Amino acid sequence: MKNSFRKLIPVAAALGLVFAASSAQAFTLQNGAGVDFATDVTSLDWNSTGSGIAKNVASGTKLTQGTKFDFLYQANLSGVNGDTTGAFRANLDSNANGKAQDKYAFEFTIVAKLSEYVRTSSVDTVNKTVSATFGLENKVGANKVAIFYDTKANAFTSTGTGFDDGIMVALLTVDPTYTLSTFTTSTITGNGLGSTKMKASVLEKGDFIDQKYLVGLHDVVFNYDSNLNLPAGDSITSSFHTGTVASPGNTTLFPGYNVKSGDLVFKVDGATSVNVPEPTSIMLLGMGMLGLVGAKRRKAPKA
Repeated sequence: MKNSFRKLIPVAAALGLVFAASSAQAFTLQNGAGVDFATDVTSLDWNSTGSGIAKNVASGTKLTQGTKFDFLYQANLSGVNGDTTGAFRANLDSNANGKAQDKYAFEFTIVAKLSEYVRTSSVDTVNKTVSATFGLENKVGANKVAIFYDTKANAFTSTGTGFDDGIMVALLTVDPTYTLSTFTTSTITGNGLGSTKMKASVLEKGDFIDQKYLVGLHDVVFNYDSNLNLPAGDSITSSFHTGTVASPGNTTLFPGYNVKSGDLVFKVDGATSVNVPEPTSIMLLGMGMLGLVGAKRRKAPKA
């Protein structure tokens, strides 16, 4: 019995870690002045017309192992998983048609910059495809994601403007030690499909989460999942992170970039969920279970 009891300790600890990693964090989405847009929010759904770009990659079929490139991303919020208020449903600009100050009162947008490299690459000569997995370079300031709130509601997919000219309500660092990114492209047509899973949180100096907009989020992990498509279709754009004429955007963290010949522009449909580890309560539960086992052993009749 003693050996069985000891064996249960790492099992309970492992279960505690599993439950802690999967604990969802609900928060309240507000306008910065105390007005609720949505409560019990567990995820943010970004518009399927989100745009991504792999800079200076001459061809999607050339995914040589070790190749380094910068990846940019921009999209606007289309909905949430939570209880929305009338103010949210009536006033969120969930499209990205660039009509500033139209009937919608506000928008939330997301932008990101990543320093990537090709981790593995393989060629399928039968199906005429090239598949690759990607990693992130571990450099300070290289992998950033930000969320903006803007009352202009002027994000415009076609021109890439209006995504970073609002109030920055969160700045996070993408964890380079955790990323699952893959892409497969046809050597004949150049078309391709991929997916990305990343985690971001407050990791570097200057990272923050503004409690006036994302109420209740503190020590959390933002889990970002997306699908990538090439060609970009209705996500095609001429630039990234260029703000607007009246407001140039955040040029320090996210410099503007005009799409050039040789760049690859993707359609990126993504969503962000949030988790928070709860090791204390979960581990107490695990140790409580062990306590029951111990009590049972103490009360067992002697042979």
